Amino acid sequence: MQRLFFSLKFSAAQQQQLLPYQQQALSLCPGTKAVDTDNLHLTLFFLGQVDAAQQQRLVAAAQQIKSPAFSLTLDHVACFTKPKILYLAPSVIPDALLQLQQQVAQLCKAEGFTDSHDNYRPHITLARHAVCAEDYYQQLAPLTLQVSEFALYQSVQVERRLQYLSLKVIPLRAY
Repeated sequence: MQRLFFSLKFSAAQQQQLLPYQQQALSLCPGTKAVDTDNLHLTLFFLGQVDAAQQQRLVAAAQQIKSPAFSLTLDHVACFTKPKILYLAPSVIPDALLQLQQQVAQLCKAEGFTDSHDNYRPHITLARHAVCAEDYYQQLAPLTLQVSEFALYQSVQVERRLQYLSLKVIPLRAY
């Protein structure tokens, strides 16, 4: 069994572009634990424990998804009080992102996985153990990223460090 999730796939260069936003957010909310740069991602669907047969079916279904590449503009930092995370998010969610997430959720639910959240709120976790007011919100200079792929990731502990390993990258393309 592996702990898996679907996420947008950011390049190393895009993850580097997120660093100044993470640093700014950390300065606004001291005492948080920064997420490692190579773990910065935007989850589409968290699966949890998945066996090998389920993983093969999920990958096969995900490769059939029809979704175009799109632009994602991130422009504010906010905080979830449970779990205690500081995150970067878009004020306007692109339709293409919502449609992609819905397609991924449908294939996951068809395999028997349930969504752990009532409604989808796309965000990039910048830091954990954040103690912020529930209404914490900070507008930032917009950062626009071009999204051209998503991936199935595995969450693993390597030498006491959490790492997200890309198992299968799926390009976005319209049909």
